[in-house]
Amino acid sequence: MSPQSLSELKTQFGQVDGVTFVERAAGLPEIHIENRFCEAVISLQGGQVLSYTQKADDRDLLFCSKNAYFENGKGIKGGAPICWPWFGDHPDGPGAHGFARKTLWQVDQITADECGVTEVTLYTNTTPETERDWPYQAKLSTTIRLGKWLSINLSTTNLGSESLPLTQAIHTYFKVADIKAVKVTGLESHAYYDKVQDFALIPASDREITFSGELDRIYQGTAQPITIIDDSLARKIAITSEGSNSTIVWNPWIDKSIAMPDFGDDEYHQMLCVETANAADDARQIDPGATHTLAVTYRLEAL
Repeated sequence: MSPQSLSELKTQFGQVDGVTFVERAAGLPEIHIENRFCEAVISLQGGQVLSYTQKADDRDLLFCSKNAYFENGKGIKGGAPICWPWFGDHPDGPGAHGFARKTLWQVDQITADECGVTEVTLYTNTTPETERDWPYQAKLSTTIRLGKWLSINLSTTNLGSESLPLTQAIHTYFKVADIKAVKVTGLESHAYYDKVQDFALIPASDREITFSGELDRIYQGTAQPITIIDDSLARKIAITSEGSNSTIVWNPWIDKSIAMPDFGDDEYHQMLCVETANAADDARQIDPGATHTLAVTYRLEAL
């Protein structure tokens, strides 16, 4: 697929109310959206939401690192990256979290409804190059609804003649005031794989999640809603999903932050990832011609 130029995007979609297209210094195109409910930024590099700010709150829902890469072929650390078609490390070594987050996506459709909600649909396909690391043919599309709430869905369609394996995540970085004062509820009754403990399976704790060091867990059989409670910002984020039975909770803490060149050494204080996923025991197999959809909605509310 040839990249869509900025002029093509403006000609085709620039008439939608509140929608503008801009390029960063690196030449990466972005969609900037303003409607009656919110302001948002979507990067075509990675097909990901970078910013979502409710007009009623005026503070971004999402965190983006000050050191994030904005370069062709590199993932952007922040917002809501898309890990696809594998989550975590690839067993043969071509890199973590797949290639969708490093790919320049295409715009399929942008609409604004009569209520003032903006909907953006992007897509990308596998290529002969990607099939060297993941030998399957598929189309991935994401539909992003921007209104009073933020909703993201990922639809994977198997274009090949054999069943394809899929693990994936919407790797969302949330902005918090102080990670030590944040708690996550809704996962108390679920066992998890603990990456910090060499992926040991840990039984349910019956306790809400709090943070005092590195935390990297894949919760299994998860229900909903899952809620992030941020007393310092006097707000909570309710997370509901479809097509997912696994949830990742991650904060890198000090040592991992220092080791990541595209992440500030002290930024772990102001971020938390709660990721809607198909991971670990929740891995999927997609039959030829079939489509699997993973979807999540974030509702931001005052405490």
